[in-house]
Amino acid sequence: MKLTTRIATAAATTLLAATGAAVAASPAQAAPLGYSAVESCTGLTGSISYTPGLVKRTKAENAVFVGTLSGCSGINGAQTGTGSVTAVLSGQSSFSSVSLTGNVTVSWPASSGLNPSNGTVRFSQLNQGQFTVSGQVTSGAFTGSLLSTALLPFANTGAGTRANPLTAQQVVNTLPFASKINLG
Repeated sequence: MKLTTRIATAAATTLLAATGAAVAASPAQAAPLGYSAVESCTGLTGSISYTPGLVKRTKAENAVFVGTLSGCSGINGAQTGTGSVTAVLSGQSSFSSVSLTGNVTVSWPASSGLNPSNGTVRFSQLNQGQFTVSGQVTSGAFTGSLLSTALLPFANTGAGTRANPLTAQQVVNTLPFASKINLG
C-alpha cells in the first residue's frame, strides 16, 4: 500500500472516530427548541356562566368557568381519574365578542401527585365560535409554564337578547388542555 493511501485511510479513520464521538455526545447536550407540554389532558368539558348575561351591546361581565379534565399525562406518566379547572373572570364582552381575563386554578388528577397550578388566564371568543384560552401559571405545579386550549360551545342558556341574555354555555375542548414550558 502506498504511503499516501495509508495516510488518507488513517485520516479518514480518525475523522470518523471523532465524528462518531461527537455524534454520540450531541444527544445528551441537545434540547428541543420551543415549547413542550409537561402536562396535557385530552379531555376538558365544562360550563361558563355569565353575570349579568351577554347581550348585543358590549358591557362589563363577570364569568365563572368550571370544567373537568380527563385523559391526563405528563412528566409522571399517564394519570387515572379526573382533575378540574376553575376560572373567575371579568371583562368587557357582548354576545358576539367575549374578552375575559382572571384567575385560574388547575387541580390535576390526584394520581399525578401534583400540587394545583394557580395562575392568570384569558378567554377570547368571536361570533359565538371557538374560545381561545391562554394563560400562565404563577404558583404551584409548573410555575412559569403557559396554559392553553380551545373550547367549543355546544349548548347555550339564553339567546343573547336584552329580554333573554346568554347566561351560560356548555363547552368541550377541541385542543388538549396543556401546560407548556419553553425548552429552547
